[in-house]
Amino acid sequence: MSSDVKASSLLTLVAILAACGSSSQSTESSGAPGAVAGSSTGAASTAGTSGNGTSGFANGSPDGGPDATLSGGTASGSSGTSVGASGMMIGSGSSTGTVSGATPGDAAPEVGGGSQGTVAVVTQHNDLGRTGLNPNESVLSPDNVDAAHFGKQFAQPVDGFIYAQPLVVSQVAIPNMGTHDVVYVATENNSVYAFDANTKQAALWHASFLSAGVTPVPAPDTSETTILPQIGITGTPVIDLASRTLYVVSETKTAAGPTYAYHLHALDLATGVEKLGGPVVVAPSVAGTAPDAVGGMVTLSFLHGGQRAGLGLSGGIVYVPFAGHGDRYKYWHGWIVGYDATTLAQKFVYCTTPDANEGAIWQSGAGVAVDATGNVYAETGNGSFDGMSGGRDLSESVIKVSPAGALVDWFAPHDAVELSGADVDLGSAGPMLLPDQAGAHPHLLIGSGKPGYLYVLDGDQMGHFNAADDSQIVQKVSVRPNTTSDSQGIFGSPVYFNGRVYVGAISDSIKAFTVTAGVLSTAPVSQSVHTFANPGALISASSNGTAAGIIWALQGDGFSPANPAVLYAFDALDLTKELYDSTQAPGLRDIAGPVTKFLVPTVADGHVYVGTQTELDVYGEL
Repeated sequence: MSSDVKASSLLTLVAILAACGSSSQSTESSGAPGAVAGSSTGAASTAGTSGNGTSGFANGSPDGGPDATLSGGTASGSSGTSVGASGMMIGSGSSTGTVSGATPGDAAPEVGGGSQGTVAVVTQHNDLGRTGLNPNESVLSPDNVDAAHFGKQFAQPVDGFIYAQPLVVSQVAIPNMGTHDVVYVATENNSVYAFDANTKQAALWHASFLSAGVTPVPAPDTSETTILPQIGITGTPVIDLASRTLYVVSETKTAAGPTYAYHLHALDLATGVEKLGGPVVVAPSVAGTAPDAVGGMVTLSFLHGGQRAGLGLSGGIVYVPFAGHGDRYKYWHGWIVGYDATTLAQKFVYCTTPDANEGAIWQSGAGVAVDATGNVYAETGNGSFDGMSGGRDLSESVIKVSPAGALVDWFAPHDAVELSGADVDLGSAGPMLLPDQAGAHPHLLIGSGKPGYLYVLDGDQMGHFNAADDSQIVQKVSVRPNTTSDSQGIFGSPVYFNGRVYVGAISDSIKAFTVTAGVLSTAPVSQSVHTFANPGALISASSNGTAAGIIWALQGDGFSPANPAVLYAFDALDLTKELYDSTQAPGLRDIAGPVTKFLVPTVADGHVYVGTQTELDVYGEL
């Protein structure tokens, strides 16, 4: 399967949201239009505790300033050029809409100061290596995370399901509202909210991409059964701190026709105002002989394509991956589309199956990984594979694509064709880049998925294909092997902390494997007592440098989506020690909203943010 798990859900579809309100296209105020550069550009800054080994993941500055890189911590570019806001948001095509809560016409203030570098979570799973680690968490530790001292502080209601991971930036100056730590939340109702990250109050701003006759796409239009009841914003956005821009992709339906469209938006962090001339229509195509090609060109289907995996940003390029909506249409492909982060112009298109079918990049919502030189890594789902004979169709593969959109390298398991026939997607999880290693393979990445293995690959020589076995790669480590079921294996991408890789498969515990000089232990060195049902443990990690490590996990029951999400915390050094879960406190004190699929928790500055179907839940010290 090339999008979310095929499951016999007992959920009855709720009423589909129709035309949303009567908001009309906004008019521009007297604010400075477009991206008007200010007088100074900040230099890139580094953040984090040295020595924890998470260096090397680039986070580009679209304004042309230096890239921010990790130095043992989260990526955090300094505040860069001052950019004018363009007043109220003006959409284009089928993406008109409004922004509420921010004063139009004000110049966008700097994002900087305070603890910005220590708490910024600007991309899915924390960094472009997708390690899932926040190594700058000085508040929460195994000593104070328990039901007596930690729990649900408040909830913020939203207008749609949250499938995108919440993102956090501290010390954002909101016009006429003061300076706030902000958590950014995107919904399937095509909304982006900016909430104060620490206290319950009205939204600082709310951007909507809807207008009269323009709605999210009703799930039945695509025959989608796992993203319900509508499809709007699904993939996690990405934030550039230097230019104070949030990039996000929406999917809309216009009643006339009807017509469907994807748009890439660039929003000002402080106001939610559209900038850089956006939004732009996302409409990639490549030359190919696939069965859905028209005139020798293969084109993304606006209705049946699915923007599921998280966006990436590096070296001035916004990377946007695509899949298909639940394998419900006869044709779909995997795509990576590169956009200029300053102009939103399309820079390149890569298609995984230009001469065949399928091979989606969905990764259970995990973001595409990007290395320090801008190469992007992704995993593909089931479909056509002819790499063994020199073909271009790379389903069931881990791929490496250059910043120019050229295929650089790839790996596929020896049983790729058999796995595809059984709908056992390698691409049910996303790749993770390890910190640079000693030994013969300094640049390692880990692929995983429904087969239930950790495929340890050399990023400089990924191994392509070996029909006999997988002995050409660095390692193949068993987690919970699976060759026949489309609803088993690994769906939650691994995380890294302090020389350990953590992963949780379906109907399995969370397991920790050590990494020593580029080699993983062949058996887990620690594992939780608790086991996780479908889709397995969806995990993030936090620590204060190499100390106070916590593995956070969400249980997202794929077969009972009416159930509340459950948040767990485990001691990273000893996974048998469950520190907390959100069912422990009496009187349902910490119960979260109803679960959404494949969402990982966001940990920042003493808080844990959990998206649900109806609200953003905020956990912290009581």
